[in-house]
Amino acid sequence: MLPFYEQEELRRKQGKQGGMRLLINPMDAANRGLADRQRVFAFNANGEVLFELAVTDKAQPGVVAAEGVWWLAYALGNRGVNALTSQRLTDRGEGSAFYDNTVEVRAD
Repeated sequence: MLPFYEQEELRRKQGKQGGMRLLINPMDAANRGLADRQRVFAFNANGEVLFELAVTDKAQPGVVAAEGVWWLAYALGNRGVNALTSQRLTDRGEGSAFYDNTVEVRAD
């Protein structure tokens, strides 16, 4: 949530989170045999990224959400969430096509 790493206070606040988190609905976590605070990979054809899982009703069934964009120096693995995005441009305005990607989730 706080991607402004040049400010020490913001790095400290995000550090309390414990690392890059992936929010998942309890039903989806149970269906995959995954548990809260477990390390998981979100992956698709573009790549895979390591997260700490946060099982929460805040995530809608069938949807996972990555909170914030972390610099690689603060990521759990060697990739950030943008490794899951496409490099294509949108058909509307030719902007960046990120923030909405299809992924699957598996245990580390």
